[in-house]
Amino acid sequence: MRLARSWLSRLAVIVILSLLAAGCSGFEDTDRLGLASDPIRSFEADGFAAADDGWGTLRIELFERSNKPIGAPTITDNAMTQYIQEHFGDPERIKIEFVTVPRAEEVRRLQVLMAANQAPDIVFTYDLPTVYNFYTQGKLTDLSPLLDQYGSRLKQLLGEEILSYGRLEGTQFAIPAKRVLTARSTTLIREDWLREAGLPLPETTEDFYRALQTFKEDRLRKDGEIIYPFGQIDYYHTAPLQYSFWDWDQITMEDLYAEPGWTMPGNKEAFRFLNRLYHEGLIDPDFHLDRFAQQSQKDLINGRVGAATPNTNEPVYMGYLAELLRNDPDAILTPIDPFTNVNGKKPKPILEDTGMYIMVPKASKNAEAAIKYLNWMAQPENIITLQNGIQGVTYQMENGVPVTLESEDADRLLFNYFDYCIILNGKYVSSKDERLNLKANASNARFEEFTRKSVEYAMNDGIETPRIHAILPSDIQYAAILNEKNDEVFVKVITASPEKFDAVYDEEVAEYLSMGGQQVREEKHQAYQAQSSGTP
Repeated sequence: MRLARSWLSRLAVIVILSLLAAGCSGFEDTDRLGLASDPIRSFEADGFAAADDGWGTLRIELFERSNKPIGAPTITDNAMTQYIQEHFGDPERIKIEFVTVPRAEEVRRLQVLMAANQAPDIVFTYDLPTVYNFYTQGKLTDLSPLLDQYGSRLKQLLGEEILSYGRLEGTQFAIPAKRVLTARSTTLIREDWLREAGLPLPETTEDFYRALQTFKEDRLRKDGEIIYPFGQIDYYHTAPLQYSFWDWDQITMEDLYAEPGWTMPGNKEAFRFLNRLYHEGLIDPDFHLDRFAQQSQKDLINGRVGAATPNTNEPVYMGYLAELLRNDPDAILTPIDPFTNVNGKKPKPILEDTGMYIMVPKASKNAEAAIKYLNWMAQPENIITLQNGIQGVTYQMENGVPVTLESEDADRLLFNYFDYCIILNGKYVSSKDERLNLKANASNARFEEFTRKSVEYAMNDGIETPRIHAILPSDIQYAAILNEKNDEVFVKVITASPEKFDAVYDEEVAEYLSMGGQQVREEKHQAYQAQSSGTP
């Protein structure tokens, strides 16, 4: 940990100098260790004073999620980015520049930057059709020789299977991130509200529905405030509910890969149920304006939502469970697994073992530095720092696992830690012991049981969608327009008047298929059958 101590010493000097410059006005929490609202970066000034002094610049994409806590530094200038600069950039004589892209617009923004040859040196997306589109256009650097020369640690960490999903015809067009946990989403509920109403934790869909009704009535009677009991309403996060309505006796693995959700047997009934919740005022009437759940998080924190289905363990790793408890110490947010099908099962989607796809544009002149950076990131001490911050300030080690400390410094630094260690989705400490990784993802010892239950329920009866390692021209051609149409259908069928629901659903699904959905559907069936038969 010599490097970490060196870094802390450097930052301590910066803090002392800043206090002296301020007339020794006091040591406020917001000014510690690079966590000030206007962080000082004096050590960079000397390093990059001369533009022609042999220093290069590595530009790296960074998601802007608009979730910065009050008093936190900017996401491009904080203790984490300073650590990257000092421990990777300075030794390599490279200035690190983070280029922010709004999370809600990342695919569209990336496409524009790539088309104009102005994308950062390191870019990424979860959208595989977009990645394949860049590949077919020849816009991506083949990283194979660079991985062999500069990526030994990276290759060891990710492994051949993970890397193979970023390779076609011998070309390593992307570096897939490794998912530490494959749990996708978990339903949560305000157990304290249930106790007030004399209700148990919901075990079935009907129990869940009754709880939502009770929440609305009790909150209105108790506080005189209208709440929206069920939050985070979007296509991705309502999938566990949808799966519980599907007729799995009629669904094959080929269907799961090739068919759009809209055509799955039973899906219409799932949306009839959501339509019912909408018209009974149990979900936010403006749910369509909150696609990335920024408002839903705020509503949950402020007691205006009684249940939601976010990403598994998200309230812990994004810090809003702790914020809820600061606002309401008596609040109890509990993981549940209510959505049950006719056979008593609780089917739900789980994730594949790859995460985002990291790429280097062909227009970049810094591919070598990009792979060196990712390889540096794969060192255990850098993983620990980039995922947990500063030992003794934001975390402490307990039995080989970093445990997040409860402090304002931790809140202000770690709210977007997952956007710095991009080669991993989820906190990682061991390649051999999943229990240690699960413990690490609890982030805070106080929430270890919450995390354990959250992951357990998210994996219960979980189903992974099959993957076909092939480029589908129709998927590339229609992906963007179908994604937009998917959002449109989702809103229209939920908000349709109940007496017109069937007609609206059928019309919207037919339009979805006519806009390219049918071509994608057919090509996916063909690709699945070809792989199953061994046909190249």
